[in-house]
Amino acid sequence: MTVTHDRRKAAPSARPSLDLTRLLRPLDPASFKREYWERKPLVVHREDPDYYADPLTLHDVDRILSTSSIRSSDLRLVVSGREIPLAEMVASGPGGQANALEVLYEQYRQGSTVVFKFLHERWEPLGALVRALSEEFSAAMQANAYLTPAGQQGLHTHYDTHDVFVLQIWGSKHWRLYDSPTRLPLTSQPYVRPQGGPGEPVQEFDLRAGDLMYMPRGTVHDATSNGEASLHLTVGVLPVLYATLLREALDQVLESDPRYREALPPGFVGDEALRQEARRTLDALLRSVPDAAAPEGLIDRAVSRALVGRQPVLRGHLVDLERLSSLETGTRVRRRSDLLWQLTEDSAGVRLEFHGKVLRFPAKVAEDVRFAVSGEGSFTPASLPGRLDDEGRLVLVRRLLREGLLTLG
Repeated sequence: MTVTHDRRKAAPSARPSLDLTRLLRPLDPASFKREYWERKPLVVHREDPDYYADPLTLHDVDRILSTSSIRSSDLRLVVSGREIPLAEMVASGPGGQANALEVLYEQYRQGSTVVFKFLHERWEPLGALVRALSEEFSAAMQANAYLTPAGQQGLHTHYDTHDVFVLQIWGSKHWRLYDSPTRLPLTSQPYVRPQGGPGEPVQEFDLRAGDLMYMPRGTVHDATSNGEASLHLTVGVLPVLYATLLREALDQVLESDPRYREALPPGFVGDEALRQEARRTLDALLRSVPDAAAPEGLIDRAVSRALVGRQPVLRGHLVDLERLSSLETGTRVRRRSDLLWQLTEDSAGVRLEFHGKVLRFPAKVAEDVRFAVSGEGSFTPASLPGRLDDEGRLVLVRRLLREGLLTLG
């Protein structure tokens, strides 16, 4: 028998100021998931231009640009659907080198949109928001920022193959949504512009600073900034799909049973009897797939996928590693408060999964591991409730510190 302890709630003091509840307000998360998620767009208008000041402001973006190394791996320049090759333009300067920031600003002055890719990896307030939403949706998340000059359009009409939240940070943008040819497309089903264009918009509106939009994947859209520069965030949701699990199940079946790897009867192309035989065999194989692929195991793998997709929480870990040797039984430690983890116990011992890795422990320390991951506050190695002696407690806590589940303090 396996009992799973899945910690989903962070300590109140560690919660980011912007989470799903505040993001959707006045709509509550339960109503959103029931009525809009994967079903239809949501637009929330607010008369509050500073609503998103916690994760990002225009001044923050100015600071990021002025103090960061400008690399094409972190940034894109696009105008009217065309990407400007930043690296090539920098290399074409006098002597084969130009000032990257000046090249970027020159293109921006001429109408290019600056796209900050994966900004949550470099800006902690966005990282906190992404971690909170990742926990809420059990999905990988990414945050890109789009800075568009007045009266310009960055990307052509298109749809995304992941769900998107749009947070208007500064200025305003005019959005047009169109009928979607494909509901919930896979990444292998990119948007193909129809010969006659996308048709007339089915929704048309402005997003102003403080406003929100949600679009299910497959929502065809385009947008143009209005009379001033526009800065908006797109928070992309990359959930675990049933399609992914089904593909994994089929791969698992194909690898485990040679019947699925046999060839069709030799000569079946020109022999109707052999084709009938092949149809019967294929029908029997298709019917046997559900018995060969256990849903429980596939869902367990989905949990692992969701945990892997979440950005690791490792602030202060370098200092923790340096102080490992000075750990004593009275040193205070705590579980990282915004960590998403899963603990499974069975007769073989303890399986602890977080940060995309699995730690295994013998059954005799199950009570201590459960205590370490379940507590809200700090504790000392001496306060572990199991039967380990002081040296055993230090060994366990050192390992949990070394792996990044615990932190000092």
